[in-house]
Amino acid sequence: MGGLTKKKIWTGVLVAPPLVALIGLGPPLILSLMVLLATLLGLREFYCLTLPRSNSVVHMTGIGLGLFLSAVISYGSAQIAYPFFVFLLLLLFLVFMGTSENLLLSTPGVGIMFLGTFYIGFLLSHVSLLGQLADGTLWVLFLIATVWAGDVFAFLCGSLFGRHKLYPKISPNKTYEGLVGAIFGPSLVAFIFAFLFLPRLGKGVSILLGVSMGILGQFGDFTESMLKRSAQVKDSGSFIPGHGGMLDRLDSFLFSAPFLYYSLLHLLKEAR
Repeated sequence: MGGLTKKKIWTGVLVAPPLVALIGLGPPLILSLMVLLATLLGLREFYCLTLPRSNSVVHMTGIGLGLFLSAVISYGSAQIAYPFFVFLLLLLFLVFMGTSENLLLSTPGVGIMFLGTFYIGFLLSHVSLLGQLADGTLWVLFLIATVWAGDVFAFLCGSLFGRHKLYPKISPNKTYEGLVGAIFGPSLVAFIFAFLFLPRLGKGVSILLGVSMGILGQFGDFTESMLKRSAQVKDSGSFIPGHGGMLDRLDSFLFSAPFLYYSLLHLLKEAR
């Protein structure tokens, strides 16, 4: 077992239990603060990857807008969100008008900042929205358990059985065998979690949610890998020893969290 793998395992062992305990036993404010902190760090890494030559004003504007959007989606309303989108575009254009030394790069810059605001600020805010549902803490833990299971089973199956490359252009180390693990792991964990803590969630529905979470988690991983390949870096940062940056840890949640939230809105509505 390589040194990097050992560091990754020990970091996970030391970080995961306190994180789960804080979410499971702490007040709702803890989850909100965690999501905002993860959003801040993720946005910072995103703009360092995609706009490495832009000045601090551009980066800080993008981070601030992403955090504000996250707060609006989590705790605001459509009446607040719609005017914000107009303000967002207006401010982005003003920032690049005032700071761009090369106007040829201003249009791509506006597009990248708009993408970052939604890619991280909007998508990750759904973790907070999950926490506001009935049994919200359990659903957040369900999300974490299934996403982590996808990562762990993908790593184990890929390391032990991986022979056939999945998409080497974007992620050279991922294999079809790892993909099978990434789908099987979440479906198994979703079934067990639902059986133990969410008995009103049917067996078939729990497995279907797990399979979908596994697929979307891998899609999120590939999406971030594409961003890193375009920036020609291996990791989004070095915030977490052995695991890279915060964005490397968030990628599997970015599409899984909205999927789970909107699926539950439908399921809970049907259950009434």
